[in-house]
Amino acid sequence: MLYCGLYEVDITPALGMEIPGHFNLRPAKGILERLYALAAYFENDAGEKAVIVTCDVIGIPDCLAMKTRAEIADKLEMSASSVMLCATHTHYGGPVETWGDFVHENNVYIDFLGSRMFDAAVYAAQNKRPVRIGYGRGYENTLAHYRDFILPDGSYATNAHVPGMRALGEIDPEVGVLRIDNADGTPYGLIANYACHCDSVGGVSLFSSDYPGAMRDTLRKTYGADFMPLFVNGFSGNINHIDFEHGTSSEKGYYRRMGRILAGAVSETYEKIFLSDDEAVGGKDERFTIPSRLPDADTLAWAETVRPEDGRIDNFYASEAKRMAAEGSQPIPVTVQVLKIGDLMIYGMPGEIYVEFAKILKERSPSAYTMTANLANGSIGYVVIRELHKKGIYPARICSSAKTQPDAGYEMAERLLKLAEML
Repeated sequence: MLYCGLYEVDITPALGMEIPGHFNLRPAKGILERLYALAAYFENDAGEKAVIVTCDVIGIPDCLAMKTRAEIADKLEMSASSVMLCATHTHYGGPVETWGDFVHENNVYIDFLGSRMFDAAVYAAQNKRPVRIGYGRGYENTLAHYRDFILPDGSYATNAHVPGMRALGEIDPEVGVLRIDNADGTPYGLIANYACHCDSVGGVSLFSSDYPGAMRDTLRKTYGADFMPLFVNGFSGNINHIDFEHGTSSEKGYYRRMGRILAGAVSETYEKIFLSDDEAVGGKDERFTIPSRLPDADTLAWAETVRPEDGRIDNFYASEAKRMAAEGSQPIPVTVQVLKIGDLMIYGMPGEIYVEFAKILKERSPSAYTMTANLANGSIGYVVIRELHKKGIYPARICSSAKTQPDAGYEMAERLLKLAEML
């Protein structure tokens, strides 16, 4: 028999706290939607357990993830290798990081987030009941768009809109759904997986759960107020909601429309899923370090020419380049993790991972059903494919959130696949 408990807790910060995610300081002036951490706890008759907690935050700091995973594992008498914490990456959440002068981490909120993730996991375990599960794949190719381009003159750009430019890759249109029903066949909840950046609200200084929250609200209108839909953002470091090739969307409230469309794809997939009595549960992780890269000579020469009047963005990157050169290469702690729930494997990497790594994992995974979890168990910034470590590609422009070497993602993927074989 497989048992599952689902639970959610409020993680909305206090008004006035800074909102990370943009190139300007944004103290929160109000709330569009409250923010939540949602947890799923799984256990089988053999006592094998797994937990996944997904939060409406831009990321989860590495030290917080390590501490909270250990606390959850200790309380629930399980291995921390089977506890996954991940972020939806909303750009309208709480101050969990410092990024230049645009946001400053708030330790009061970080401690609060850790306690709330712990609560969600423990309450989910207390709420466990017999369930049946099933997995399905849907398709949605209108919401997400590849955002790195080669321009007609041969240069590269992110988020560009130039006639004749060409996208350098493709999105992952798969909508993954793990359906969770009560033993009597009534709906209990689901885990949905889709890859798209979570920044579609429009630059406001208001807390918002963005399109994942709108997706959850829509699904609850269909399946009931007690229905528990978790959203796990896939590898979406180079995927966002704006179609730069064919014109951008400036529609007010677009994130709500986006959430409704995604909910429709999730619901269509959910309804086609056949349930099974599979009760396999497990998890494996690996902790290691990778070296940070250093700015090249051209970048440092440019940084020396930047003056205060050149604007806040150039000054930020110039300051970061000089700081990182002075510090030298630093070890970056990394945790990669695989969870197994029935026939499904969920692969987690701790950064804003390029979509190509999801395709590598899906092609080579030993499981027929695969999800990827962006920003799982840490937040090391962008992880870019080798081919796009180019001038003009924003996620490769060196700074505290773009510091990994060109080979980092490939090493993480290989380690994940070895862990998956062990499961």
